[in-house]
Amino acid sequence: METNCPSNIDARICKLLQKEVIPATGCTEPAAIALTVARAYALVPGKLKKVKVLLSSSVFKNAKAVGIPGTEHTGVDLAALLGIVLKEPVQDLTIFSSLQEEQIEMAVKMREEGIAEVAIKESCSGVFIQVQVETEKGHAQAITEGGHTRLVFLQQEQEVLLDLRGQDNSEKEHISVLSQYSLSQILQRILSMKASSWQFLQEGLRMNMAVARAGLELDKGLGVGRTWKKLVDKGLFSQDLSSKVALYTAAACDARMSGVQMPVMSSAGSGNHGLAAIIPVAITGQELKKDEGEINRALAISHLINIYIKHYTGRLSPICGCAVAACSGAGAGITFLLGGGLGEIEEAVKNVISSLAGMVCDGGKVGCALKLSSSAVTAWWCGALAREGLKVPAGNGLIAHNVQDTIKNLGYLSSVGMDGVDNNIISLLTKPCD
Repeated sequence: METNCPSNIDARICKLLQKEVIPATGCTEPAAIALTVARAYALVPGKLKKVKVLLSSSVFKNAKAVGIPGTEHTGVDLAALLGIVLKEPVQDLTIFSSLQEEQIEMAVKMREEGIAEVAIKESCSGVFIQVQVETEKGHAQAITEGGHTRLVFLQQEQEVLLDLRGQDNSEKEHISVLSQYSLSQILQRILSMKASSWQFLQEGLRMNMAVARAGLELDKGLGVGRTWKKLVDKGLFSQDLSSKVALYTAAACDARMSGVQMPVMSSAGSGNHGLAAIIPVAITGQELKKDEGEINRALAISHLINIYIKHYTGRLSPICGCAVAACSGAGAGITFLLGGGLGEIEEAVKNVISSLAGMVCDGGKVGCALKLSSSAVTAWWCGALAREGLKVPAGNGLIAHNVQDTIKNLGYLSSVGMDGVDNNIISLLTKPCD
């Protein structure tokens, strides 16, 4: 993917977005589980005897109830078994894009035989997936940690083939720009760089809008987008821009969470973050008849803020990242499209955080479409209000005098204030429904 990026910090910002804004098919956690299993199984291919999967609470929470692309199924165990049956799987988060019906049937049959075991690693959050595979040809183990595709350990029988545990995540060197520069400094660079620098972000716009249109046409998921549109057609919901932002974002989530086999452009390791960061900005730009260069710059602002906030809250967190991170980015991108400058863009971020900081992440599922619809429309409101000069005063809850300290406060809430929330949520998710 070629871009027109100058050297120095500008090039580093471009690289950051290129690494963090990538395609994914289906929820990234089931895909990461299947990918880890496939990497272990490739060492000992043959008749499967047992596959054991040990997950962080964060990965388990997000993978448990979400639809697996190309199937009518959910479940961590099935995601793991699909990593066994896939032929020559791709080594990225589009691993489910080539699923065939006979492979799904094989995986379902193995699940019924109880070949897969799933457990949660105590006191472990973030991205952690440990897989042990036993076949007629022997044993193998693989560990993914610190990123959905970051393989840190690989072992065949007693031979360790790879061991990066405890080492710095060299794959994430591009993230260092987030520690070395303030959000304001990075935003200033985005606002000053050539519009052509962000041309590559158009691919994500096209990809995610295609998924949104599919969500409106297909009878999939919870149907939030389709139902919203029906209410608009009946005159019970408005036909304004905020309504369009909400229904298209929800429709895309309907499709993705139900397992529609279409790629989406992710942001900061999450497909739903990508939907929330892109679609509200795309709809706003199109409705306001902005040119492609302006829309692309707004998308760069949105993705960058999403990634920046996730740097503080954690890759996977107890709070809904789609709301506080991706929609903070979307609100900022919307403010830019409305003619706002740097100060107003930053106030939009603070407005969204003030509105949505309490939204809890209770796992990936079709119900996420409701959260995305609420968050997307809030992004529009907060962005438009910021453009008109409305801002939440410092000292109101998490809101500090500047956007940087506000994001740090949000990170503290996520990592310290909500410590243990994921485990409590999992205890509810694994409780039998009455």
